[in-house]
Amino acid sequence: MKKLRIVLLIGGAFFLFLISLGRCAHVPKAFQGVTPKYIGLGEYEASEGWSFSVYKKVTPNPNAPVIKAAYAIDQGIYGAILKIYLEAEDPNGDMARIATMVDQVAYGHYPTDFIMLKPEYGKYFKGYIQWNTWSSHASSMPDGNYVTARVSVVDKAGNSSNEFVFRFTLQTGVLPAPKPPEPFDQEGLPKFGNVFIDLYNPYHMGGGGTRN
Repeated sequence: MKKLRIVLLIGGAFFLFLISLGRCAHVPKAFQGVTPKYIGLGEYEASEGWSFSVYKKVTPNPNAPVIKAAYAIDQGIYGAILKIYLEAEDPNGDMARIATMVDQVAYGHYPTDFIMLKPEYGKYFKGYIQWNTWSSHASSMPDGNYVTARVSVVDKAGNSSNEFVFRFTLQTGVLPAPKPPEPFDQEGLPKFGNVFIDLYNPYHMGGGGTRN
């Protein structure tokens, strides 16, 4: 009986340990974008604990591409492969590039990355671009450090689409990414290319860790 009691105690302790791990894990949320009708100008504090936002109506360029839908998760471990899903169309059928701009808190702005589109995607496409967040410039990254990414589509004439803007936070203990929702829940969606932006650890740099 004494041995059985010890086994039960050990088993119960292990079960409680597994539960605590599950509670500590972070579940990635999603940023889902659609064609915007309004664009934010800024947020202003009205009183303590309250704020309001000011918006203006977007006047779309009739010749520019349009991102109809977009999706990305909001957090992942450092080195995670981030997939950014996009559905876009262009009335002139001449979409040429996907532009990705990244700003990192405590660091600054990275050069814009461009992915060239194949001719068959000039009028319409639905798929994803991929960004491996691990960088040869940083062996580690502090928890909570985040980037703000802006993704747009540019046509051959240089007209730029509306932007898909989302924040991606580097965080340990994140569960695997969920399956994308509609319209990106189909198997076999094409990958258009890789985003080549290598992050820096802003706290391992000289001069205070911020680049202007």
